[in-house]
Amino acid sequence: MKLHWKLIVILVLLVIGSTWLLKLLGPDPATRKAVLEHDPDYYMEDFSTLTMEQDGEPKNRLFAEYMAHYRDDDTTELVKPRLEVYRRDKTPVIIIADKGWVTAGNDVILLKGDVKLWQNDLQGQRELEIITSDVKVLMEEEYAETDEPATLIGKQTTVHAIGVRAYLKESRLELLNNVRGTILPENNR
Repeated sequence: MKLHWKLIVILVLLVIGSTWLLKLLGPDPATRKAVLEHDPDYYMEDFSTLTMEQDGEPKNRLFAEYMAHYRDDDTTELVKPRLEVYRRDKTPVIIIADKGWVTAGNDVILLKGDVKLWQNDLQGQRELEIITSDVKVLMEEEYAETDEPATLIGKQTTVHAIGVRAYLKESRLELLNNVRGTILPENNR
């Protein structure tokens, strides 16, 4: 019987010692809380970042009034983002939105709320503007898309559609559904 009690005491002491050691070596309560919750680990106001091409030419620039990074999923939240996509021998494409969200790896930007995308001509005049909402931008592909209603405004045209795919590098648009538009007559141009 005495051996039985000695074995129980040893096991209890091992459990207490293991618990104490795990508590000592484990993360502190503040770290555990931050990991469990979706809290920002850092933020910036008037944020700006520039991405360059291999040859040193600017590729795109992202601005935001407020940016917060979340460690738990490595995502970034943006308030009033402005994305400028630079293209060789063309004016940049500008995209603004109410809010944005950047995925881990910075390869996708989801733009929420009112979204405007435009391109100016070489004289600085608005050549094309798209007004829509909820746009997904694939950064490496220089591609943007929405399934929401969109209005496209050109110098002599206004087009309404549901769903747009924009190939920014190629300056090419696909209008997906319910496309209707107005073209001004030649004498009004």
